[in-house]
Amino acid sequence: MKLQVLVATMHQTDHSVAEKMNIRCDAVIANQASDDKISEYDTEYGTLKMITTSTRGVGLNRNIALLASDADIVVFGDDDMCYNDDMAESVIKAFEELHNADVIIFGADMVKDSTVFEERRCKRGRLRLWNSMKFGTYRIAAKRNKLVDQNITFHQRFGGGCEFSAGEDSIFIKNCLDRGLKLYTHEYSLGTCCKDTSSWFVGYNEKYFYDKGVLVRTLFPKTAYLMALYFGINFKRETDIKVFDRLKLIYSGVRGGKKMIPYGDRK
Repeated sequence: MKLQVLVATMHQTDHSVAEKMNIRCDAVIANQASDDKISEYDTEYGTLKMITTSTRGVGLNRNIALLASDADIVVFGDDDMCYNDDMAESVIKAFEELHNADVIIFGADMVKDSTVFEERRCKRGRLRLWNSMKFGTYRIAAKRNKLVDQNITFHQRFGGGCEFSAGEDSIFIKNCLDRGLKLYTHEYSLGTCCKDTSSWFVGYNEKYFYDKGVLVRTLFPKTAYLMALYFGINFKRETDIKVFDRLKLIYSGVRGGKKMIPYGDRK
């Protein structure tokens, strides 16, 4: 099986991002910058195709890379990932072992100031809706033809550079589940993910909670208010916003997301 890493990045001027990420296979690099061009570069490991556009938004960027891919398996990557040397072979092996899997979620180690502060690992098993809403896109690999057959893409209004700050990963996973794809987790760790900076997170502020309400409405339109209540009351991270005010912001987002089209351009 052929594997490609689909990288979402910004402001790259050459292909050196692939070396920094230790990509040892084919890759499509979707690069949002100030101009529009396509370039290719051959390495000892494979072909790197860079598609530079003047567009903005991580969902759109990932869709550009997915549209340009021609591999059997795609791994969705961000430019803060550094892959293990054996990543490509190990991912292919995982799909051979879990031959029914259409999508596999792998592990990754979180790094800050060059130190691993969290090992995000999985046990091998089946993913259902109740245990699938906690995984970032950088941990996702998929059979490309399954995504194409079901017209599964990334929502273009959520994530870095978008109207709403995060959630494109959860929407993508739920879309896969809703369309009947089989999702699994696997114990292999893809590599490390650097968390020194964030392109979108500026704290648990008012916009964060409003955007969370819009996301909840998009994910669970029939039970949005119940899910929003659960999230608002059980929120565990440090914030100056009290429970009642959090709920007001989240419910405002739920109302604001009432007319949101699920999964972007699909009606």
